[in-house]
Amino acid sequence: MTAAPAAASVQSTYRVGDVVALKSAGRAMTVMWAGPVVFDEGHWAICQWFDDAGELRQEMFPEAMLVPAQSRLAS
Repeated sequence: MTAAPAAASVQSTYRVGDVVALKSAGRAMTVMWAGPVVFDEGHWAICQWFDDAGELRQEMFPEAMLVPAQSRLAS
């Protein structure tokens, strides 16, 4: 009998619906999914935002690259 995989010991920093931005700059994005992924360690966030042309964009980022959008705007 094989043991079940251990659950992640650390929870994601962000939750679905949180508004975040890249630490380096960029527009506000909405977190659509957050948590671990199979192909890499750590926690990731799938985010969506509208670009300058009004097109919906989506990308996956390591959570370490993100900050709450309000924190970036306040600094």
